[in-house]
Amino acid sequence: MVLESSVITLLIVLSIGLLLPELFKKLRLPFLTFIILAGAALGPNGLNYIQSSETISVFGFLGMAFLMFMAGLETDITQIYKSKNKIVLMALFNSLFPFLTGLLITRLFGYSWIESLVVGVVFISSSVAIIFSSIKDNKQLSKDTLQLILSAVMVTDIISLVAIGFLFQTDTQITKFPLPIYLLILLVSIVLLFKIIPIISKKILKKRFLKNVGYERRLRYVVIVLISVVAYFSFLGAHPILASFLAGLSLSGVISSGDDDVLMHKIHTIGYGLFIPVFFFVVGMEIDLGVLKDFDAKNLLIILLILGLLVSKFVSGYISGRLSKISKKESLIFGSISITQLTTTLAVTYTASSVNLLSPTLITGIILLAIITTIVGPILSSYVAKLNI
Repeated sequence: MVLESSVITLLIVLSIGLLLPELFKKLRLPFLTFIILAGAALGPNGLNYIQSSETISVFGFLGMAFLMFMAGLETDITQIYKSKNKIVLMALFNSLFPFLTGLLITRLFGYSWIESLVVGVVFISSSVAIIFSSIKDNKQLSKDTLQLILSAVMVTDIISLVAIGFLFQTDTQITKFPLPIYLLILLVSIVLLFKIIPIISKKILKKRFLKNVGYERRLRYVVIVLISVVAYFSFLGAHPILASFLAGLSLSGVISSGDDDVLMHKIHTIGYGLFIPVFFFVVGMEIDLGVLKDFDAKNLLIILLILGLLVSKFVSGYISGRLSKISKKESLIFGSISITQLTTTLAVTYTASSVNLLSPTLITGIILLAIITTIVGPILSSYVAKLNI
């Protein structure tokens, strides 16, 4: 029997997110990984108990927007400026080699250039939140190296988001502007965004209108900024995945620390308590495990995608660390932890699938890749940290 009610579907997803996080903490796995698997098992390609609906799709879209908004909020731009040369070197090297690997593997199996480029961009992306939680207590890393690694991962995510936005624009022609004019308008808009939003937000949140009022009104202001930025950049032709990240990034210096910890906590609660689990469940529903029944070219492609990501990220991470003059062990830790793919990876994949830029086989391969790397990355980095090198 198919559960067509959107309310029942939301009840199931939110119940999963409520009941099982503690179990997955003990297993050292992100509970979001389980939500993806639950979506695969209960969705149309699994037991077919739950079908997608317009309401679920809207919640999934909002989850993706909040996920990227939170990623932007948690990005500390000031840290990137401190060691920008090393960070740029590590990020570019840790992006280029995986990008080429994903591109070549996909082209090898006869996929179009646009699909191959999207897979290459997916190979660039990662998951700052999971990487941070995995290495924040690693005593083998100095404070400076820890921040260097996290900043490099942040930059790779930014590169992947900008790249996917460019691919969407060139392939789907969302805007009528010629590409050079579109890029110029987009660049000017981003510069103005980072000039205007922080100034206005500081005055509104800290100095004038909302300083001494309840957090509900301040939270309402943040949501208004998110919706406004997404609406404006969507009008320009930029995809909401990039707009949401930019909205969070523009507010990161205003509400990510200090006396706005409570506000940050409330934003986090809304995102991860309601919308984001639905997004990951919807992503899981895209998995078609039927492609794994018989060993054929599709299975070989998925295996090569997973192995290609693991090897390319690890090798490029290690080499870029050594080029940036961090120790051999720290470089190995960076290589192993940069393997981890989840949040940005799945947001990019979800967005690409929504405009039919990826085949079901590629979507399944990438989601399985994300699940596997959230297990392998943290375990491998912990193992490397214990080595006497």
